[in-house]
Amino acid sequence: MIIDHIIKKIKLCLPIKYSEFQIHEPTFDKRDISNIKKCVESTFVSTKGCYIDSFTSKLKNITGCKKILLTSSGTSALFLALKAIDIDSCEVLLPSMTFVATANAVVNANGIPNFIDSSETSLNLCPIKLEEYLSDIAIVKNKKCINKNTGRVIKVLMVVHTYGDPVDLLSIKKITEKYCLEVIEDGAGALGSYQNKKHIGITNRLSILSFNGNKIITTGMGGAILFKNNDDYENIKHLISTARVPHNWKVEHDQVGYNLKMANINAALGDSQLSRIKEILKYKRNLYLRYQNAFEEDDYCFLHESKKTDKPNHWVTNIYLKNKYKKYHQDLIKALHKEKILVREIWKPQHLNKMYRRMPKSSLTNSVIHWKTGISLPSSYYK
Repeated sequence: MIIDHIIKKIKLCLPIKYSEFQIHEPTFDKRDISNIKKCVESTFVSTKGCYIDSFTSKLKNITGCKKILLTSSGTSALFLALKAIDIDSCEVLLPSMTFVATANAVVNANGIPNFIDSSETSLNLCPIKLEEYLSDIAIVKNKKCINKNTGRVIKVLMVVHTYGDPVDLLSIKKITEKYCLEVIEDGAGALGSYQNKKHIGITNRLSILSFNGNKIITTGMGGAILFKNNDDYENIKHLISTARVPHNWKVEHDQVGYNLKMANINAALGDSQLSRIKEILKYKRNLYLRYQNAFEEDDYCFLHESKKTDKPNHWVTNIYLKNKYKKYHQDLIKALHKEKILVREIWKPQHLNKMYRRMPKSSLTNSVIHWKTGISLPSSYYK
């Protein structure tokens, strides 16, 4: 009865013309195909070309960030942002409730993840739990935050705008200033999300976006880094170009670099996709509102609500079973799949994955509850 009730409500929110519903499918039109065709015909399909400049310019206009570099993926953007700060052998605070790429980037940049819990009413990192945890384990010495338990420097807080929902950056800023922490914003799924009328990613030193195939707009694979200061921008710009020394004919390099730039052919797709982002965000909000109305004051499940100061992009809408009905979680997912509504669990908290079980962490009660009760609903761009 409970499962049938929820399935019926979800079906009422979805367009009847589709026979199968994915979590988030890319949508393409003639402009996308035309841009890619022009790019191929130009022969500039690698890391140089007009679409890289055009796509970057459009991103600057949308985000309000003056310095942006395009990368081969959101994960590589995270890695490079961490390398810019130099986290070698240092700890990085990050939410356990995030996609695995966030934690992987820390390890790949030679850092140590230290996991923080979500709030009760949001998947996002909880400022209260963050401050409680730091007051318990950390001291500040010579403007460095030291973990008393491990003796290591805690250098960075990586916040994640989870599923496109903006983090409470104002509360977090007070804490990071007190503990001398740098902040990186993982906005992989948050293009088009705003807080206090500002696009996410422009108030802290470094932030990233992703344009994977399941994101708001896609370049196939790709990402971007948003910079606040010019030194970081110039440093990473050089590193992602294999640290090649500019010259008309000589081919030499002055340090170990990375080949992590976005290709022009990927930017060609992103450039045309970005031209219709307002339309995409409009239809995604309409779908979210249908879900919200359908499950308002529902007996069995609910949606988390955003703060009034936030304007999320509704990249993925998640629904949560009330705690006393969490035993139906897996059965509900299986039943929805039989109906060709291919929902997913929300991200498994990273501290539960075998490679991260021994990493330092706060109490993570809320993250586990969200995971055991949450389901990601079909959230594609349905007109």
